[in-house]
Amino acid sequence: MSTNPPEGHPPVDWTKWEPAGEGDVRSPCPMINALANHHILPHSGKGISKSMAVTALTSTINLDSTIANVFASVALTTNPDHSAHTFDLDHVSTHGIIEHDVSLSRNDIAFGDNHTFNSEIWGKVIDSYGLEKETSFESASRVRYERVRACKAAHEAAGKEFGYGVKEFVLSYGESALFLGLLGSPEEGKIPLKYLRVLFEDERLPFKEGWRPSERPITQNDMNHMIFSLIKANEHKAAEAAEVGLGTIHAVENAVTSILPSYCTIIIIGKSASNAT
Repeated sequence: MSTNPPEGHPPVDWTKWEPAGEGDVRSPCPMINALANHHILPHSGKGISKSMAVTALTSTINLDSTIANVFASVALTTNPDHSAHTFDLDHVSTHGIIEHDVSLSRNDIAFGDNHTFNSEIWGKVIDSYGLEKETSFESASRVRYERVRACKAAHEAAGKEFGYGVKEFVLSYGESALFLGLLGSPEEGKIPLKYLRVLFEDERLPFKEGWRPSERPITQNDMNHMIFSLIKANEHKAAEAAEVGLGTIHAVENAVTSILPSYCTIIIIGKSASNAT
């Protein structure tokens, strides 16, 4: 990975970081919060335009502009003032748009606070990695699915409806793919576990721990590869797909192509989809 920002963009001082203070707002997404904590997005978390969000995502962490534009466009719709051309980070907590159940670090909305980092939930996620020092597609997929099952059990025990359908299935895989790609290797799915802990626990990019932005944009094809690698690695992929009403790999492909263009990212399904079987 390069120590330099993406080509054509000014350098980023990743050592400039401070957590949210009084009056600042944050989202359920640790990566977006980290960009605000690094003063790349407004530190207040308020008044973020689409162009500001796109520039932050593309010029610092090297996310592909198409994916960045989709996220920013959807984030704008979370502002309750639909005439506004900006959004605040806490608007992203609106359930069912970007935020959804089965977060790796937040509670489900049925149990109250769905936007604040929950150390108990996150602690169980980290414990699931055991003695591993870095992630893999296999471990990240296993940990993600364990969280899904834990959420389902909690809802059933409380007699609450579990909001995990096709959309949540696709988005949860997509989010795991994003942190693997942005913090490490899209090809291998490997990142030091300490990078993941810094991002989620401190809402900081782990620059001083050794992370550097990708030398090239994280693209739609990268996302395609990572999502299907995660699905393929899930020993319970058939059961999970059936639970959300996706009975075949073809149905999974259709779900990804129809849902993600409307939400946090866009995936172009290629021939590698057959590898998920």
